[in-house]
Amino acid sequence: MSEPTYSLIFRGDLVPGFTAADVKANLARLFKAGPETVDKLFSGRPLAIKKGLSQAQAEQLQATLAKLGAQAALKADGEPVAPPAPAPQADEPASAPASAGPDWSLAPMEGNLVKEHERDRKETVQVSVDHLSLKPAQGNLIDESERSRTQAAAVEVPDWKLD
Repeated sequence: MSEPTYSLIFRGDLVPGFTAADVKANLARLFKAGPETVDKLFSGRPLAIKKGLSQAQAEQLQATLAKLGAQAALKADGEPVAPPAPAPQADEPASAPASAGPDWSLAPMEGNLVKEHERDRKETVQVSVDHLSLKPAQGNLIDESERSRTQAAAVEVPDWKLD
C-alpha cells in the first residue's frame, strides 16, 4: 500500500502578532513571487499551496509558513478542506484540549471592521462663532482700551550721600 499524500491549504489566515503586510512580504520572498500573485493567496478561499507531499514534508512546510506568519492547514489528498487549527496562545499550554465551541477564525487585518451601513450616524452640530474674531499675531493680545490703569505708588527716596 502506498504512503498517503498531503496538500498544504492556505486561506489567508494569520498567526497572531503578524500583520497582513508583513506576511505578504514574507510569502513573496519565500515563493519568489510578485505582489499580485501573493495577493491571490489572501482571498479567503482555501487554496492548495503545495500538493502531493509526504506527511513530514507537509508538516515542515506548515511550520515554515507559521514562522512567517501564515496559518495553513494540512489535508490528506481525498479529504474535504478543513480550516487551520488556531495557534496556541503564549499563556496556553500547547497540549490544551480543544473546546467544543464553534470553529471560528479571524479575517486578515485589512480595511475597516465595521461596514459603512453598520456605522452609527451622528447629527452634525452647528456652533455659532459670530462673536469670535481673529487678530494678527503681532503686538499685545489686549488692546490699550482694555487695560486697567493703576496709579503708581508714591515712593519717597531719601537723598543720601555716600562718601
